[in-house]
Amino acid sequence: LSGENIEKILLEKNQVLPGDREFAFARSHVLFDEKNPVYLRKTNFLALVQDEKLAELRTTFDHKLKRLIIKIKEETVLDEILDNEKNLHKVELFFQRHLDLGEKNKPKLVQGKKNENNKDLKHSFSDLPDKVVSIINLNTVYDLEKKINKKIDPSRFRANLLIDECEPWKEFDWIGKNLKIGETILGVFRRTQRCAATNVNPENAIRDVNIPYEIKNHFGHLDLGVYAYVKKTGIISVNDELIIN
Repeated sequence: LSGENIEKILLEKNQVLPGDREFAFARSHVLFDEKNPVYLRKTNFLALVQDEKLAELRTTFDHKLKRLIIKIKEETVLDEILDNEKNLHKVELFFQRHLDLGEKNKPKLVQGKKNENNKDLKHSFSDLPDKVVSIINLNTVYDLEKKINKKIDPSRFRANLLIDECEPWKEFDWIGKNLKIGETILGVFRRTQRCAATNVNPENAIRDVNIPYEIKNHFGHLDLGVYAYVKKTGIISVNDELIIN
């Protein structure tokens, strides 16, 4: 669903960004135990990789109120508080109909429950089983744009952090190194392999360019962006300097 721009946030050690991928819509055939969550591939959930019509939706979510608002072309099509079975059913039914999943394929909204301290997330519905932060170098995206002669919205890559003023593809050299940003320290540990979800234009929900193919064709691999662990708890803000150690 829609991303959210945040000016400042507290990163907790060995955690994802607060609220990041805390919820998911499990497909009707998927058994997911919220009390004992285990990692499942994203194809078990509604996601752009298979459901490009999700990009037609403009969503906002109030974590405190658990209020989900969905708009299509500026028209509000859903506004529900996710605190009871009746409202959850309405939301699930909306996605079932919007995605034309069929009468017997109503998805189920599931949540990565928090620990007893109600702070740390026990489970995040991420591409990896690890609790990580995803980073995109904007100049890498711009370099790919030049190669394919087509505008690419960085939101296709659904990163947690967008970095600028860095040479294209230089982030691959960060593997095994630490990044100091604001009060926190991140440990970069792997490149991000891209999938068909990036083919969907977030503005019109059309698969208008094959991103993995284009990366492979021009650069000889399928990667764009990197993953990092949070190694030190701290606050980060927009325009913080990134220092590589």
